[in-house]
Amino acid sequence: MTMKKIISIILLLSFALSFTACGNSAEPKEISCEDIIKAYEDAGYFVTHGEHKDEAESSQLCYIKASLTEDSDSDYIYFITCFTDEQAEEAAETDKYNLAVWLYAAVSGESRWLKTGTYGKIEYSYYNSKLIKPFNELIK
Repeated sequence: MTMKKIISIILLLSFALSFTACGNSAEPKEISCEDIIKAYEDAGYFVTHGEHKDEAESSQLCYIKASLTEDSDSDYIYFITCFTDEQAEEAAETDKYNLAVWLYAAVSGESRWLKTGTYGKIEYSYYNSKLIKPFNELIK
């Protein structure tokens, strides 16, 4: 075998492996409001939450706010659990920052960029990246 063929085979195998290694075809696991609350309380956060029982009343099953301290001005992460993945995506799209929203927020005194995301039926938003760590541990 020539050196070109060996290198081609190695590159082809590494290319094929990269597709299987990066693919996340698994469905998000079911995470309840109580799971999120427990993860943040166990990590030492101050947690407040509320529930909405009926889908006819709201698209939200529950909301959770986890703060670094009891101070109301403390950094926090905010979770909304919805009844469907689509509702969570809609909530994330509503909360998502763009330049116009950021400029308005900056004028209002919040010049940081809001990060948003979804995981199945859960939508979350935060400013401080440290705040997502307990959730990332929960979804592993």
